[in-house]
Amino acid sequence: MRNLYVFFRKHYFYFLFLLLETISLILLFNYNEFQGSAIYSVSNTISGSVNKTFNGISEYFSLRKTNRVLIEEMARLHSRIPEAFYMTDANVFYKKDSIIHLEYKYISAKVISNTTNKRNNFLMIDKGSLQGIENHMGVIIGNKIVGQVVSVSPHFSYVMSLLNKDSRISGKFKKNDQLVNVEWNGGNYRLGQVKEIPKHIVMEKGDTIITSGNSNIFPEGLIIGTISGFNNALDENFNNGEILFSTDFNSLGYIEVVVDLMRKEKEELKASFKTQ
Repeated sequence: MRNLYVFFRKHYFYFLFLLLETISLILLFNYNEFQGSAIYSVSNTISGSVNKTFNGISEYFSLRKTNRVLIEEMARLHSRIPEAFYMTDANVFYKKDSIIHLEYKYISAKVISNTTNKRNNFLMIDKGSLQGIENHMGVIIGNKIVGQVVSVSPHFSYVMSLLNKDSRISGKFKKNDQLVNVEWNGGNYRLGQVKEIPKHIVMEKGDTIITSGNSNIFPEGLIIGTISGFNNALDENFNNGEILFSTDFNSLGYIEVVVDLMRKEKEELKASFKTQ
């Protein structure tokens, strides 16, 4: 014990220097936007590379499960693209809606990290800005929603899961197009909440909730989940429901990023209206 004390006393100035240097760097990155952004981008890239390496090792020991997931997702994709889609390559394909004349591009990506047990959950995917991914793009699996992109580096993207307190999805009842909002209050990763359901709407267990298409994130008609329970609030203007998410967030392997090719035009139109 005495030798340890003598050692620290003899070299205390080195430890003091390291402490002051650490404090200086923390202050520099926290209170300077440019430096903070630069270190965040570098750490995001490093984290993505590390996660990708460990994920590759893990995948090697679970090839059977991975192959099963790939086969299931391929079947789902084939059921969606007979004539409404046309292939451009193995990773990107387009959907053309002949009724409303909108066109979407889908970029496939692999999930390399994911959480479901926190209050705010995120996942990282192995595609980034070099593949055309930008912030606020929707992320789906088959015809079910996953979340939205919130940060992008050249080779990776950070996705805010639906299992997040800041996630708020515009949905509607499939049976009558009644608009609602879908949120997640924490706890069970399979269950969420349907908010702002008008009193006159008759709910039943099993009612399907789909995306409304009222945002530039998700196309209309993607499945969010089904009503698993509800309550009639006597002193409120709206009722609330419980939703069983169609997406199993605990077994995500490969996803798709939705690119709305008309998004820029929509945003410019909204911006021009606000300036008038």
